[in-house]
Amino acid sequence: MSRFLITSFIASLLLLSPAQDQLGAPEIVRDYDPVKDVTTVRTSPQQLSGPKDRYHSLTFSVSYTYAGKEAAHPDDVNLELVSVVKARKLNTDLYVIFEVDGEEIHFSSNRSAIPNPVQGKPWVGERMVFGVPKEKYVKLVAAKQLRVKLGDASFDFSREQIALLLRVLVVTH
Repeated sequence: MSRFLITSFIASLLLLSPAQDQLGAPEIVRDYDPVKDVTTVRTSPQQLSGPKDRYHSLTFSVSYTYAGKEAAHPDDVNLELVSVVKARKLNTDLYVIFEVDGEEIHFSSNRSAIPNPVQGKPWVGERMVFGVPKEKYVKLVAAKQLRVKLGDASFDFSREQIALLLRVLVVTH
């Protein structure tokens, strides 16, 4: 029953989402690894923001895996943010929050530094991968307003970017 409700919900959101040609043709790739018998679905990185506050840029991408070739619902979705910070070192106490229609949600993440992401600049980058449970991801893609807060800086997802988050989930079906 739950599987039917989630699938119906996602299908209805797809029908209500804006025209997908406005997305700038982001790429969604489905890769099957026969050795591991695992399929990975991922989007190409998409720019969330250009220069803002202490950030030079912020991109996002989404991925998930499932066993075998047969399409399956993922248990978790990885939402990856890559930032380029106009500084020589990262804020080790950075608190990242996703705001979904005004409700703040925190996800656990794996973070790693990217040295010298812009040639000739003494800046540093950061890769943050958030493990988002499927139920919470459905809330993200259903949002009218989705924002990520990196400390004091806020970045809004456009309607087209939210639609991409939905499209990557339904690519297997």
